Amino acid sequence: MKNGVAAAWRIVADTATYRVRKREGGNLATSMTLAIALSLPGPDLGWRLAFGVVLNLFVYLLNDCLDVGLDLNAVGRDHARTSFLAQHPKAGWAAVVVLGLGAATLGASHGAGLLVCFVATTAVIAAYSLWLKKRPVLDLLSMGAWGITMAMVGFPVGSRSGWWLSGLLGLLCMVTEVVQVIRDEASDRTAEIRTTAVALGPAACAWIGRLLIVVAAAYSAAVLHRWFGLTLLLGVLVPLSAAHVSRSWDLLRIVFGLTWLAILFSFHRAGTLQGWLTVV
Repeated sequence: MKNGVAAAWRIVADTATYRVRKREGGNLATSMTLAIALSLPGPDLGWRLAFGVVLNLFVYLLNDCLDVGLDLNAVGRDHARTSFLAQHPKAGWAAVVVLGLGAATLGASHGAGLLVCFVATTAVIAAYSLWLKKRPVLDLLSMGAWGITMAMVGFPVGSRSGWWLSGLLGLLCMVTEVVQVIRDEASDRTAEIRTTAVALGPAACAWIGRLLIVVAAAYSAAVLHRWFGLTLLLGVLVPLSAAHVSRSWDLLRIVFGLTWLAILFSFHRAGTLQGWLTVV
């Protein structure tokens, strides 16, 4: 029993450390800055932060448990971490259950909005890991949906402004998914995982990424703030090739992150999106 608990703790810690090292989990920062921009009260912010931390651990570990067989043979993965998870599957799934129950309890105790966030995010990440990551284009669309469901951590379900702002996050998540499938194209091809990059080739996938950046910029200009749509267009200049993928990931996150903060600052000062959407 003690060995199982210790293994579960290690698996959770390994998952958290790995995702931080890979600079993933940025959704928690975007959702909490969104909550602050919406002027949600302090106790609500604290509850949403706690829920967001547990939800992130849950979805990433769920993904790891579902993908453990693929990750063992993938190039560039943390094989020591994956091997330990493969050797202790019961501990891994027990941790998934405990984290899932924790996230569901926190969400339900807060209200319907966070519970819907938990259910929707679980459905999206499970469908992605089991089926959609192997379907060209659907892999990108599912990550767009994931970006929106994870953003629900930061706004009340009845907030129109929250939904419009989360729409931008969904589009930007599709762009970062393009970067990831280009990065993993060689290993995915070997594993016969037919992502968008495998099906269409990295070059064509890169053009899809650039098109999505233009769509995100147009969305921002039309719905959120006309000037900040122009800053998002800087992302088109970032090289989206396998040779530059690590640098591309960082550059895009800088462009997207700074634009996101600027939009939220402008929104917080005005209290509206272009003067016609209300805060809640």
